[in-house]
Amino acid sequence: MLLGFSLLLSLSAGAQGFDSELHLSTDDEICWYRICSALPGMEDYAMTDFNGMTPLMVYYNNAFLMQTEESEEHSQWKLTAGEDGKVILENRATGRQLGNSSISDENCNVTQFALSDATGFTATALGNNAFRLESIEDDGVNRCLALAEKDATAPQTYPSENESASIVGWRFLPIEIQTGIGSAKGSSTVIRVADKRISVSGGEKWQLFNAQGEEMPRTIRLATGVYMVKTGQKTVKIFVP
Repeated sequence: MLLGFSLLLSLSAGAQGFDSELHLSTDDEICWYRICSALPGMEDYAMTDFNGMTPLMVYYNNAFLMQTEESEEHSQWKLTAGEDGKVILENRATGRQLGNSSISDENCNVTQFALSDATGFTATALGNNAFRLESIEDDGVNRCLALAEKDATAPQTYPSENESASIVGWRFLPIEIQTGIGSAKGSSTVIRVADKRISVSGGEKWQLFNAQGEEMPRTIRLATGVYMVKTGQKTVKIFVP
């Protein structure tokens, strides 16, 4: 069963600025995220561009939530800076950007991919490693990117409590970070997270530290939490789900 996205009308008047814990990709460094629902029981469902995942000659212009492997590039996204502090989401497999203009589909406003350059979303930290993504559409209505079951009625009320575990909560899990790609040396370092392990290829020697700054063995399976990977003079924060 495919799960689509809906944009729900927000009853919250204000939105905080972009949270610095989310990593924006640049020409010199790219972080690929798996963006999962924070709704209990939906943690394995990731935001996915379905195009190219089926042999059927069908063009899909809206995104889906799907249970996919961590290695599935259709479920990986990079975040880049848009105007006014907004975040643009670009899919790794297709290069398409998630738009902020929805269309009406029965009881839901379904998110579409941008036909040209995307405007982007405002990201607000909700706690528990969850974020809210929202934008003002062409009709002047502020809507949140939310989970809605395909062919089912979407909730019409914006959650006022426990937002981090609601239909508008999203968790950004770093799958791979590539650094030094714009350097003159032509070499780059790739940091990957898979099966509770962190691996680093290319570039310089590296060290692994926990959140308390204690050095960790590089080959063991890790507990859920935040870790630091140091390569040369650069340190990157990694979250292991």
